[in-house]
Amino acid sequence: MRCAIYPRYSCDLQRDSSIEDQIRKCREFASSQNWTIVEEYVLCDSAISGAATTGRKALDTLISAAASNPRPFDRILVDDTSRLARNVADTLNIIERLRFYGVGVTFVSQGIDTLQKSARPLMALHGMIDEQFLVGLADKVHRGQEGRVLKGFNPGGKCYGYINAPIEDLTRQGKYGRPAVTGVMLKIHPEQSQVVLRRFEMAARGVGLARIAKALNAEGVPAPQPPKTRAMQAWCPSAIRVIPRNERYRGVQVWNRTQKTRNPETGRKVSKVRPKQDWIRVEVPEWRIVTEELWNAVQARNEDMNRKFGAPQKGGMSRTENARSYLFSGLLICGECGSRIVIISGQGKRGYAKYGCPSHRYRGVCRNALTIRRDRLEVQLLAALEQRIIDSRSIEYIIQRVNDELRKRMKEHEDRATRPDDLRHARQQLHAKAQHIADAIADAGHSATLLSTLATLGVRPRIAF
Repeated sequence: MRCAIYPRYSCDLQRDSSIEDQIRKCREFASSQNWTIVEEYVLCDSAISGAATTGRKALDTLISAAASNPRPFDRILVDDTSRLARNVADTLNIIERLRFYGVGVTFVSQGIDTLQKSARPLMALHGMIDEQFLVGLADKVHRGQEGRVLKGFNPGGKCYGYINAPIEDLTRQGKYGRPAVTGVMLKIHPEQSQVVLRRFEMAARGVGLARIAKALNAEGVPAPQPPKTRAMQAWCPSAIRVIPRNERYRGVQVWNRTQKTRNPETGRKVSKVRPKQDWIRVEVPEWRIVTEELWNAVQARNEDMNRKFGAPQKGGMSRTENARSYLFSGLLICGECGSRIVIISGQGKRGYAKYGCPSHRYRGVCRNALTIRRDRLEVQLLAALEQRIIDSRSIEYIIQRVNDELRKRMKEHEDRATRPDDLRHARQQLHAKAQHIADAIADAGHSATLLSTLATLGVRPRIAF
């Protein structure tokens, strides 16, 4: 019996030795059964939740290998059912797929073999237990965070203008021998709080987002977060925009505004806004950075600007009809700073929208002041793309890729074409067994055992050709 091993742990705070312990238990079980471990397929997923199968490269590799012909292993050893998945539907789906490929899964801790007839109800039972663990854990974490918020603590995350100060209990021991942390308080950061106060004052005077960002960048004020899509770290209008919307700066903690739910199609978590009646508001006066008068003045100006210039529809390319026609927005790269080129001006009805570098236009940290009209850029780029597409080398490359894909599909079709003969033979054997049992009942009379066996053969799926 050739075996693969699949270990997994879900949290990046867990020890890497958890993987080693799971592999060790699976090896010990295989040794007791005189089974062979295929070392190439001892694959693990580290720091990945079992709530979904998305992003679990090791598991995907094992399933793909099981579907290959010939398959490299006969079983997959897993330490515990929760290591495979913490969702009943995912667990049963994975097991059925592997069973179809002729590969069983053995769960060492529970002693469950998915190739046995009693495996499915056992897996459904353990799957519900594993799934309920996540539900209960989420409820406990949410309840604990609510308690921290009501006491004026920070439930998690960082906020510009503040320092996270853990509160330690010297009478209790936490992880790694350190004192246990009972909560996290926010303390005002001296330098960052002055930047926040200055941002509010500039907004109250009517200074725009781009001007504020350029002023902070020109003075070398460190930006709150490192860049994701550009080389340099700088303030941008989006970071400036969110500051006056954070009520922590007025000494109010607003919690439970959103909840994260997992998309069943993609397996990814998305944030959704909760009803306002579920929001929790707690006064924390020691967090205040701006006065109430300054806060109200900035909010009034923001509301006035939204009424005059706010987008009436959805954002992004769905905001207006013109926005849908910006073919290359975000696809071009600035040769000076590496930022993505976008439409920076002229989104009016005349059609003179211009592409340019946002780091120069909105942040003032790039020297590339070049712009080009949208219509001219698109004509030039589309003509260049057309020339490259009809190039002989491009055509040869496309033909080669098509031929490779056709060969791959034809091989898969040939592999499947051999299966009907095997299935016909299996069906003939089942019919023969059923006929023998029926003859035995006719000769010997009523028999509960024979009737039960005949019923089992009768519920086998029918195969049509």
